[in-house]
Amino acid sequence: MNILIQNILVFLVAAMAMGFLIKKFFLKPKVVKTNKKGVSKPCGAAKCGCH
Repeated sequence: MNILIQNILVFLVAAMAMGFLIKKFFLKPKVVKTNKKGVSKPCGAAKCGCH
């Protein structure tokens, strides 16, 4: 009985790890449109978008 529970836990952990890796490397979110410096919102007192 202990071997069965251990095998189930191993497969669950392996499936979660594979799901994490697939999500991280293959299901990347779409890039938000940014200005020419790569900043999506202006910042700072001058609103120059330099940071």
